[in-house]
Amino acid sequence: MNTFQTEIIFFKRSTLLWFILALFAFVSAWSLLMTMEVFASVQVKFASMSDAPTLYQGIIYPVMVMQSKLMILLVAIVAGLSYSRLSQNNAWPLLLSSCQSEWSIVVQKYLASFVIAMVFVLPVFAALICLSFLAKIAIFPVLMSLFALLLLIAWMLAMGHFLSSLVNNAGFAVLLCTLVLMVFLMLSQSTIAVTWGKNWIQVFSPFYHFKRINSDIFSMVSLFYFFSNIALLLGLTMIRLKHKRYLLS
Repeated sequence: MNTFQTEIIFFKRSTLLWFILALFAFVSAWSLLMTMEVFASVQVKFASMSDAPTLYQGIIYPVMVMQSKLMILLVAIVAGLSYSRLSQNNAWPLLLSSCQSEWSIVVQKYLASFVIAMVFVLPVFAALICLSFLAKIAIFPVLMSLFALLLLIAWMLAMGHFLSSLVNNAGFAVLLCTLVLMVFLMLSQSTIAVTWGKNWIQVFSPFYHFKRINSDIFSMVSLFYFFSNIALLLGLTMIRLKHKRYLLS
């Protein structure tokens, strides 16, 4: 059994994770229905406006922003437990004594976490795509919005894995991941350091780049931010595993 299968089985048997899944599904469905109800209730006012918000601006974009915030707790749990629980279970020697390279371990754990995260967001993706077909709106902006959320989740998981590799206590790892991701969320809403009409502190936050892609702005800079940071964080996690293997040898 490889590392990927081991991770999937661990999260599959986690009672806490399934409880979070049920709670996440309820909040996601409730937020989607409430957004649709509010958008439908103001259609009369929109009729007299020349630049009335579209279905994408009134429903899909707000729902995706809500999902990005809900994913913070989920990612903190899934990614935070990825390495920190090994210290509590004395499983580091067993993992590092295998014939797998550090990069293989990192990639397999990361892919397993990403698969688990997809279980939470796929129902929302399916609902939004069905809504776009029923409303007969352009599908490309919807797909770009979903792609932006996937990039954000991938970045948050990479950050969570790196933080988890630094911590020996599982509970503290989850708390640390939550705190760090919340700080990045607040950075995206910062109003300081605005020069030449640009808030440069926001640029460091993945939530800022998520909003850029999610708002119909195809930015190569944002794509480079996500891919380069994911590669960097996974590389740092691999270095941490090499250091751990050296200490245990």
